[in-house]
Amino acid sequence: MKKKILSTSVVAVLLSGVIAGCSQSVAPTQKADGKSVKGPVTISFWFPGADKANDEYFTNVAKEFENLNPNIKIETTVLPANAADVDTKLNAAKLSGTFPDVLSAYLVFMGTRGTKNEFAPLDDYLKNWNEKDDILESALAAGKVKDKSVGLAFFPAPEVLTYRKDYFQEAGLDPEKPPTTWEELAQYAEKLTKRDASGIVTRAGLDIPGINASVFFEPFLRQNGSKVIDEAKDVPSFNDPKSVEAFNFLVGMANKKVNIPYNYQKKDDVPFMNGNAAMSYLQTTSISNLLTNKPELKDKLGFAPVLKRENKVAFNGNRLFTIGANSKNKDASWEFIKFMMSKEQVWKRYKDLKIPVVRKSLEKQFMDEDPKFNSVLMDYVKNGKGKATVTWSPLYDKYIHLAYEEAISGKKPAAQALKDAQEGLEKEISTFAK
Repeated sequence: MKKKILSTSVVAVLLSGVIAGCSQSVAPTQKADGKSVKGPVTISFWFPGADKANDEYFTNVAKEFENLNPNIKIETTVLPANAADVDTKLNAAKLSGTFPDVLSAYLVFMGTRGTKNEFAPLDDYLKNWNEKDDILESALAAGKVKDKSVGLAFFPAPEVLTYRKDYFQEAGLDPEKPPTTWEELAQYAEKLTKRDASGIVTRAGLDIPGINASVFFEPFLRQNGSKVIDEAKDVPSFNDPKSVEAFNFLVGMANKKVNIPYNYQKKDDVPFMNGNAAMSYLQTTSISNLLTNKPELKDKLGFAPVLKRENKVAFNGNRLFTIGANSKNKDASWEFIKFMMSKEQVWKRYKDLKIPVVRKSLEKQFMDEDPKFNSVLMDYVKNGKGKATVTWSPLYDKYIHLAYEEAISGKKPAAQALKDAQEGLEKEISTFAK
């Protein structure tokens, strides 16, 4: 059941120059171009729920905006956390004409909805925003669909190569020198793996998942120079020598039995989280949860920089602020987004929710807070790439997952698995297009 929270009206406060007419008049919100948002107006703001801290922040920040802008009221709705469930809610809202004015959108929606013109273009707003140049390029790029900005990223969620320093020491490796190349990653994984007398892996050198692993292996394909998906041409592009080489690299490590296979989507089953792996790609929330549950690991965790081969690229998911294409209050919605992207709110989200900053002017302050972790985290945020913005991304996931699972299990050679997957995907896309 959808939990809906209506923010309460705030008692109007007297500000100099605000009241120029009768006592019931409402002050307009001044825009950067000198014009104003006429009020009163009400805008709807939907965001995915998570935990108490997350839900309270987004609910309370709407009230804070109302206090500062009494001519704009915010109606907040807490959505389910799961992207598929949010998608269902949005489909229903589209049919009923209740699509939100402002949405905290998952990155996948840039492809499945942004490409279908469900979000309003933000280019003119961004052009006239005097703080645009302070936003990280990766945050701006995440919201672009075919060179048109339809979202503004505020919630980077990178997958960070995390390792156990104590396990490094056990294996005779320098705990302050994590791997930086593919070759080093493979060498370290072998040295860090522990097996019992029968050869069964008891502690993995590296977490290499067996299924549902596109978030894990896509960066390796991109690091090796594959486009994976050619977004400009709107076609799959993973059946190439670069992708084959990357798959073979991962299959090669798995064949040396340096891992304990697991389902990448089941975060509770990640061997590293249970002390059964020396290296793993982890979401920042997983790292935070691990340290909360096992504070004794605080000085035992290390964080490797983004690996580089032909390219330096990591996986970085995101959430973005968008405006509904049919919103009747786009100007007021943009004022709310600007407020949410202010330095004060970006920093508050870091302090309250541990969300990495997306403003350049906050980078130093961010890294000074936790030099070892945040400096590496910023490397992932800046060099991160999330899911491609294409309408057929769910189909892509189906076929690319199949190719990986066939290759990693030895059912097919990597080249054949990728070839079959791309051909199957292209066929289904062409059928879907008709």
